[in-house]
Parts: sequence; C-alpha cells; structure tokens
Amino acid sequence: MNALLTTIAAILIFAVLIFVHEFGHFIVAKLTKVKVNEFALGMGPRLFSKQFGETVYSIRLFPIGGFCAMEGEDGESASDGAFSKKKPLVRLLVLVAGAFMNILLGFVLLCFVSFQQEAFVVPVIEEVVAGGAAETAGMRENDEILSVNGRRVHINEDFMWELSNNQNEDQRIDIKVKNNGEVRSFSVIPKKEDGKSSYGLLLKTEENSVGASLKNAFYRTGFYSRVVVDSFVNLVRGKLSVSDVSGPVGIVSEIGSAVEEARETGWEGFVSLLYLAILLTINLGVFNLLPVPALDGGRILFVFIELIRRKPIPVEKEAIVHFIGFALLILLSILIAFQDVFKLFG
Repeated sequence: MNALLTTIAAILIFAVLIFVHEFGHFIVAKLTKVKVNEFALGMGPRLFSKQFGETVYSIRLFPIGGFCAMEGEDGESASDGAFSKKKPLVRLLVLVAGAFMNILLGFVLLCFVSFQQEAFVVPVIEEVVAGGAAETAGMRENDEILSVNGRRVHINEDFMWELSNNQNEDQRIDIKVKNNGEVRSFSVIPKKEDGKSSYGLLLKTEENSVGASLKNAFYRTGFYSRVVVDSFVNLVRGKLSVSDVSGPVGIVSEIGSAVEEARETGWEGFVSLLYLAILLTINLGVFNLLPVPALDGGRILFVFIELIRRKPIPVEKEAIVHFIGFALLILLSILIAFQDVFKLFG
C-alpha cells in the first residue's frame, strides 16, 4: 500500500511541478505571439492529443517530464511566430516564465502552510543567557538581528542558515542588530557546551496573523531560493560533492518517507509532504535559471550575450551548445540515479 501511495504521490508532484513550469513558458509564449507547436505533459509516445489552432496538446506515456515546443526554438524558421525571430526581451520573458511559475507556486503553498501555524520564531532576541557568548559580546534583550556575517536576516531560517554555514575556525560570527532605532555591531565567539557551539541567546516567538503569514511565506521563498544557489556554488567550489546531491530516485524515497509519515500522523505528515513539494518546486525554478547549457538559464545567458554583442548568435551554434549541455546533464542524472540506488540499499 505504501509503495502504491508513494508512486501516486510522486507522479502527482512531478506532474504538477512540470505542468506549472511548462505552462509558464506556454502562456507567455501565447501572449507574445510566439508559435507553440506542441504543449505536452509527460514524455515518450502520445497517449492522447488534440489540436486547437496552431498547437497540439498531448499527454504522453511516461509521467516524468513535459515540454512546450516552440517554433524556431532550436533551429531556423521562416515563420513570423518563430521564437528565434522575436526580440530579445520577448525571448527573455518566455524563458524566465517557467521558473517564475515554479517559484510562485512555492510561495502560494508556503502561504497555505503559514496560515496553519499558530506562531513563528522571529530573529529578535527574547533572552540573553547569563554568562553566555552573546552577553559577553554585549548583546541584550529585544535586539533585532539585521545581518550575520554581512548577509541580511529576515526570518529565523536566515539566521540559522548563516550559523550552520559559518566557516570561521573559532565559529565567530559578526552580528548587526537594531534596538530602539540604534544599530550596533558585535563579534560573537561561541562557547563550547558538550562539544557543540553555543551562542547563548534565545529568539522570540510571534503570534500568527495574515500579515505575518504573508511575510513569512515571502521571505521563506527567498530563503529556499538562496539555499539552492548556495548549494550550487558550494558544489562548483568543491565544498559539496556529487554524493551530497539527490536525483529522482532519492526524491521518490523522500516522498515515500513523507507518505508513510502522513499515514501515521495524518495532517502533520501531509504538511511534511507539502514542504517537500515546496522545496522541489522552488529548487526546479531556481535551478533552471542557473547559467547551465540546456537549462533555461543557459538560454537566458545567450540572450544577454546577444544584447551585449548587439547581434544574435547563430541558432544552430547555440543549439549545439545546448545539446552538449543536455547530454552532460543526462550523464550526471544517470550517475546520481545509481548513487541514489546505492544509498537506498545501503
């Protein structure tokens, strides 16, 4: 039963995330008069298709993937509605739209989750522990944390993320706070308690409200987006390895755990499954904006190069770059899939 529910949940989550992404491309393409040859959900052979106007709408056999096939996207075309013939700004809007829709979906789901919470932990100091690192540095109650190590803090997650990523050998953090309009800065060196770093402060809890929910959802969307970018940068810099990355197999395994939790705990487990969907949709949106060939971000990079050069790069040459990037991404996906299987079976 759990395997069946996991399969259904995984298909639904992937289908919704991909549909939302491709619908973003599709709707902006239609609004800007770009010809869409096919809008498909799924990959492989067609199970069902119907043509309305110039576009074929189809559902395909394998429920992973999907596409919005635009005229002149990967080659020359004589059509006035060809993607390659549109102005750079139009192409930029079409390319960004898919990622935007995924991130927007994440925000909407976070709003729903936030409205269910009774309270939020906020980056305002409720208590400074006597004799602790924060008190030694000179911090006091009601200090609102503005930044940590130069990075802006809006919500508790921002604060905790900066603490977990602190690279200083003595775990010192530079904190900027505001209290009664006065801005102060501190360098806090944590004390060791049972082998762990302790900064000696407790944060306040704020009761929920419509405004607090919207604010929390907005900043958490930004936070999750930043985590994706930070993780990618750390992967490129060698601070993370490919073994720390999960692919579809690992994701389905996590969905299975969330489904099992939902069966055991009901609403709490469903929220965990919802959080997983939120992380996946924001991850999909932000990752697609990274300047990697074959991704939307790679195509966006070519648009910016065109704006700088004041003339387009030949479509065929750009297509070759994206093809090579696509092949490398497929190889990486296969490597990660094998890695996920090895992790799954210990």
